[in-house]
Amino acid sequence: MQKKVLSEIDLYIDTVKVIKIDRKQIKNDIVNSFAFDKRLSRNNKDYSYQDLEVPYSQPLQWLKDYIRDHFKEYSKTLIGKKEWGNIYNPHESSFTRHQVAPLLLKTSPDYTCLYGVEVAKDSCELVIEYDDNRRKNRTWHIPLQDNKFIIFPSTQRYFISQNKSKQMNIFLTMTYEYC
Repeated sequence: MQKKVLSEIDLYIDTVKVIKIDRKQIKNDIVNSFAFDKRLSRNNKDYSYQDLEVPYSQPLQWLKDYIRDHFKEYSKTLIGKKEWGNIYNPHESSFTRHQVAPLLLKTSPDYTCLYGVEVAKDSCELVIEYDDNRRKNRTWHIPLQDNKFIIFPSTQRYFISQNKSKQMNIFLTMTYEYC
């Protein structure tokens, strides 16, 4: 008997090790974008209305380099497309979304990476929705924490569950294509 895998949903989960990322700088950049209303979209009906600009900084570049270099272990090279930050106050959660434009698949990202900039302990999860052949509408729950990143296909619908803590949680999202 032969087995051939035609499709798979790959998740990559790790924490940043070896180098120290100045998460405070990234956090301050995201909070400043929130304070000065620097959003990716001005349309409050758009999913990206909640997404905040993240300006270039050395810690951000080191993080992107670390993730790109770490991912090469899987024989894939990531090419960054865009990044943004999100802030979730107590009792807030994100929208369910994915990062592809169904009518523009050629220019859509291949992978999405979610990184915990400042996350209260045991406060929320990344929930990835998927179908397992005829078993539809399944979910995979991954606890979120500081300095942890999760990379998954951009076609997967996902959301960040309700923030159960008394502090705000801050995340950085980056999208990539691969070659």
